[in-house]
Amino acid sequence: MTDNGIPTTLICGFLGAGKTTHINRLINAGRLRNALFLVNDFGSINIDAELIQSSGEQVLRLNNGCACCGVAGNLSAQLSEILRWQEPPERLVFEASGIARPKPLRQLFAAARGYRLTTAETLVDASALQRHLADTAVSDIVRAQVTDVDCLRVNRLNWLDGAAQQEDVLEVLRELNPEARLIREADRSGPPAKPATAAGAPTGPVDSATVAFPEPVDVAAVAALLETAGPDLLRAKGMIGSREPGNPRYLVQTAGGRTRAIPTGPGSIRALVLIGHRNPAFENLLLALRQLAGNQ
Repeated sequence: MTDNGIPTTLICGFLGAGKTTHINRLINAGRLRNALFLVNDFGSINIDAELIQSSGEQVLRLNNGCACCGVAGNLSAQLSEILRWQEPPERLVFEASGIARPKPLRQLFAAARGYRLTTAETLVDASALQRHLADTAVSDIVRAQVTDVDCLRVNRLNWLDGAAQQEDVLEVLRELNPEARLIREADRSGPPAKPATAAGAPTGPVDSATVAFPEPVDVAAVAALLETAGPDLLRAKGMIGSREPGNPRYLVQTAGGRTRAIPTGPGSIRALVLIGHRNPAFENLLLALRQLAGNQ
């Protein structure tokens, strides 16, 4: 720890923007050595904490929230506890939940004894920005995530249809936060096989639900259900066991209308956390997944 506090990086971004992937790239590039990762996920299970590619003792989990309300006290207590460690970390990286607003977190770290906030940045999914800004249930959160940071990292520009659409998104970001440093992230994946549908504007407040998968299931069937959910489903993430030989575990993620199922390593989590607009379509999706999982 330096004399003026542990250097701290705050990473924000809406659900599915790519925060955890970004952190893992920095780790793999050797740019986050000797860092402690505090991960706050929205929902009952902290999926992101398990996905950080670091040794277990370097990742601390904060569940249930947005870190701008109920969990803030938990965060303050955790920060104080870290300072009492025999060997405090050389650096702290805080991955905020997808619905966290940066301003309260910046204020919290500014007031926290023993810490020095060096960077507050937001990952922006260019392919989803316009849709989220038009969604009245989440637009104020997305806007705050853009306006209340020093740096905007923009990814998935290549998912947009041409240079004109890309420039439109960048111009929106410049208008919302003209002072922020704007960084175009290198595009490492192609666009979805099909664009996220814009038909049927979602309604209802944003809420989360967890579906347990205690037994192996047909992973392709789970992915198919998520693919057809439409704009009512904002995010899905979790690990489930497959009926394939050896019962491998898969990481399943849905963001921006795209669902991916990727083989992953062993672990205790076998559940999906879903975040969406609480309405009949979302309830029907939960019912279908629970029936598939055999817990309904």
